[in-house]
Amino acid sequence: MSLRARYNEAPRPLSSRAGGRTGTLSSERDSKSIIRQWDREIETELRREAAASAGARGPWKAVVWGALWCLWLTVLFGAVALIRPLH
Repeated sequence: MSLRARYNEAPRPLSSRAGGRTGTLSSERDSKSIIRQWDREIETELRREAAASAGARGPWKAVVWGALWCLWLTVLFGAVALIRPLH
């Protein structure tokens, strides 16, 4: 058989190429391994996010809220100081 004839012929079924096996067993194993890998990646991401949010609950959060409260009071008193002379 020439190379051109082999190239243009219809593809043979998968079972004849794989020695009688259909290939579904290997594809099932592949899909299960892919699912396991995704699960591991999702669990790793969830753990990373939990660790990051636990670190954000430290004393710096209270410091930032205190600073924002002081800023709010400064803006409020500044606004009152600007409006009071208008009366």
